[in-house]
Amino acid sequence: MRKVIICGTPPQDWIDDAQAVTDQLRAAADKAEREEIIKKKQGLWRDDRIRDWLLKQFNNKCWYTEAYDSVSSIHVDHYRPKGRVSDLSGNENDGYWWLAFNWKNYRICGQLINVKKSDIFALTEGVQATDERLLCLEAPLIIDPREEEARLISYEKDEDACIAVPSADISDADRFRAEKTIELLGLNRLSKLNQKRSQFWDNCLMAIADYKSGANEPQAIRLVMQTSAINELKKKVAYEVEFSSVSEVCIRKHAPTPLIASVFERPPTTHNIYAASEASVS
Repeated sequence: MRKVIICGTPPQDWIDDAQAVTDQLRAAADKAEREEIIKKKQGLWRDDRIRDWLLKQFNNKCWYTEAYDSVSSIHVDHYRPKGRVSDLSGNENDGYWWLAFNWKNYRICGQLINVKKSDIFALTEGVQATDERLLCLEAPLIIDPREEEARLISYEKDEDACIAVPSADISDADRFRAEKTIELLGLNRLSKLNQKRSQFWDNCLMAIADYKSGANEPQAIRLVMQTSAINELKKKVAYEVEFSSVSEVCIRKHAPTPLIASVFERPPTTHNIYAASEASVS
């Protein structure tokens, strides 16, 4: 899984419309009235203004799987369920109705992943927040693709498929969260998804093999072959590319150290360039 980086905010007219509905929810007399408002206004989170803006944040990829809609059609998911909340034991509570029209609670999600997720939202610590200001005190079980913790989920491949697994060298608590996230979202239950991951994994292995085989060629040929392999792998781990996190894991697991360094090298910043220039002058 890869962290989704949010740039900017949704169109202001959509934000204004969403805030107006949220004000109605807060002013509602009871739960039944709130549910009626949410049902009546549900088209707002499916509105092209917000949906298109969310899709652009991650180049039309599902935020949980990095798959395009070739695996399943795309939904706007409420990370914290809006209607009701179920824990791992099946106990139910009122959902986060006050976040029903808050774009910060939305995640772009493949339909089949969203259906599997349903209204499950357990906490590992704390109690369910009743106000936006209290969300920071919650410790959700399901890993949020908008947070750095997305890195807790990695991948591995066997003869048949490439599946999501907990990352190596993480704490027992983080491992539990990763395992439960994979289970609750069904990240490994779709054979088409597993097979598509495998294709990207295998393509990376082929580029790595090309890089290695170039080592035995004359220098001119070696430079061409290895540069080509580096450029190909850089494309595969680009933020906007499908399954870039799968490609990254494959490269880090199977590529030689010089190749890893070349693929993930960071371009020099203006500060670093200036510092290097000063050092050469002195």
